[in-house]
Amino acid sequence: MDTGVLSFISGIFKYLADNPYILWILFLLYIFIFVMSILFSGPKPGRNPFSAKHVKPVQELVSDQKIRDKVLKQRFKSHKIPENLDTIIIGSGVGGLSVAAMLVKAGKKVLVLEQHDQAGGCCHTFHDKGFEFDTGIHYIGRMDPSCENRILMDQLTGGRVEYPLMDEAYDVVAIGDPATEKVRKYPFVSNKNKIIENLIRQFPKEKEGIEKFFKLLKEARSFFSGCVMLKVLPKWLAQLLVSTGLINIIFKAYGRFGKLTLKDALDSVTNDEELKGTLAYILGDYGVLPSKAPFGLHSVILGHYFSGAYYIRGGPSEIAFQMIQVIEESGGRVLVNAPVSEILMSEKGRAIGVKLRKGENDVEIFAKRIVSDAGVSNTFLHLLPKEVATKSSIYPMINKVGESVSFLTVFVGLKGTKEELGIQAHNCWHFTRPDLEQLYDEYSALSLEELPNHDVPMMFISFPSAKDPSWHERNPDKSTCLIITWSHYKWFQDWEDGRVKHRGEDYEQIKKSIGEKMLKQCIKLYPKMENNVEYFDVGTPLSNRYYLGFQHGEMYGLDQNMVRFLPEASIQLRPKTDIPGLYLTGQDVMSVGLSGALYGGVLCASAMLNRNLYKDLLALKKELQESEKSEKKQN
Repeated sequence: MDTGVLSFISGIFKYLADNPYILWILFLLYIFIFVMSILFSGPKPGRNPFSAKHVKPVQELVSDQKIRDKVLKQRFKSHKIPENLDTIIIGSGVGGLSVAAMLVKAGKKVLVLEQHDQAGGCCHTFHDKGFEFDTGIHYIGRMDPSCENRILMDQLTGGRVEYPLMDEAYDVVAIGDPATEKVRKYPFVSNKNKIIENLIRQFPKEKEGIEKFFKLLKEARSFFSGCVMLKVLPKWLAQLLVSTGLINIIFKAYGRFGKLTLKDALDSVTNDEELKGTLAYILGDYGVLPSKAPFGLHSVILGHYFSGAYYIRGGPSEIAFQMIQVIEESGGRVLVNAPVSEILMSEKGRAIGVKLRKGENDVEIFAKRIVSDAGVSNTFLHLLPKEVATKSSIYPMINKVGESVSFLTVFVGLKGTKEELGIQAHNCWHFTRPDLEQLYDEYSALSLEELPNHDVPMMFISFPSAKDPSWHERNPDKSTCLIITWSHYKWFQDWEDGRVKHRGEDYEQIKKSIGEKMLKQCIKLYPKMENNVEYFDVGTPLSNRYYLGFQHGEMYGLDQNMVRFLPEASIQLRPKTDIPGLYLTGQDVMSVGLSGALYGGVLCASAMLNRNLYKDLLALKKELQESEKSEKKQN
């Protein structure tokens, strides 16, 4: 053997002898690769639910509400339950419907049960006095036809939903009190380089800090990779990766940016408070203040829209409307007015069914597996028997992570078109001052009696009618506006035992006063709205509790704070629970928002089908790209 080669090999052995920890890392890496190779082995994998054949041409919108209600509002009747059920899913949000759509495409018999009178969760819309309002989906990112998010949605909806682009400036940050000073506006546009250029132009002295911030965003963009890996690997291996620190070596972005707060990141790049507030503006999308928000999460949410923000043609209920049809075409059912009161357990401790409370009678339904899209807190505090729930490793996460924030929403119906009203297909994030944490703390400290006389310091303003190109065909000469701010359940707790829409005059007056204050501030930003308001209503955390089923009206399930994404919670908050037969889906499995709930569904269906569905999705993406290239060559 050549002496140079021998010398090289000798040098390697000497280096390993001097650094024995490398052998340990290599050994663990071998285990990691080996386990990954057999991750979905064991039981025979289920059928791949994805196929290019599942996507059909977009059809005309169905605007007849009676026809839509036949899909979205199918009341529970025992005779409607499919025979030989494989899976019961509690909750019809995107997390629940997406799992159902994937399972039925894999040949499973599925029943989805919804406690409300309309399916869709945060995707549902409501109609009142001639106006149509969305309730939870205000915009979506990464819906270009080439993105896996879009490909996944097309699979789940049959490709029957269109996603129109919003304005190039999809988010506008407005800082300042419109009553006393000029409001400064900072647009975020569908191009990261343009965003940077705009910010440097508006903050010329902060060029270096702005560039540093966007460099950090780029470095943190793979933050979720480590988090997801801890959810899909066997627990023993996930814990081994964490205890050895190997998770931080393999997934550097997760290790670094899961422990760095947004506040720390902002403080490291600039001292300009207005720039900090501007860069932090999107925190309302996940509901956590900068001092408690992981920078990794902020980077993912902010970057989610850099390639453009989209809405849904026909409104968010179109997603549920089409998903349900996909589910039912393959033999599944989605039934409403079906409030699950209990998850039934066998003597051996396996989840085997659910109990519905229907008037004075209880209905029991049995299936091989139970999936909860009702949220971790609801599932473990209210649906499972206490002696079962408290023994689960998931149970302690409820207090460790905590619940997310709630909101107060003002629904405004307007006379006129978007051109006449001066409204646009964008969102406006209005802050009366740039010091967001202090603003929140001051507002939170107010009593309920003080609220109506105090300016609302943080508001999200959205115009659903301006985002949907089909809106004015269906609703001529009408427009809608949503104004949302953070709220606290404690402010309205005295009325929690009242019936919806019958909580009393005091409740109606206090929420009306707060809503009118918000509307007045909004009109100062969009003055053409004045004298054109034809509809006004306010939803409080009690409304969220009633319609969405969360105990304290929280919008995002478990909180999205630092603890939520640290290794312990990441390992425990996985779709396959330690209770045999019970699975979790939705936001609490993955993260906040429609995309978070959607991929929570992918993780859940992957665990149930013993199959890596994300890998299948990427394979489909490649197939579609090759097919498109082939068609272009032929033409």
